[in-house]
Amino acid sequence: NAAVGKLTAIADELGGSVAQLAIAWINRNPRVSTVILGASKLAQLHDNIKALELTPKLTPDVLARIDAVTLPLAT
Repeated sequence: NAAVGKLTAIADELGGSVAQLAIAWINRNPRVSTVILGASKLAQLHDNIKALELTPKLTPDVLARIDAVTLPLAT
């Protein structure tokens, strides 16, 4: 829960949601060739597509902040 709070703060600073931040992170990841979105409602699809607005905001500094939050969880 603490990690989600920290990611929420980053997403808020960028003007998006945590879900949009996650999609933008995947979209920015050079190891990922395709981002597959899942949505059961049109509003969810529109919300997911807004992640494209966050992608260019993922600077090396922002990515480092995301890594600082998420990498400890991978162990």
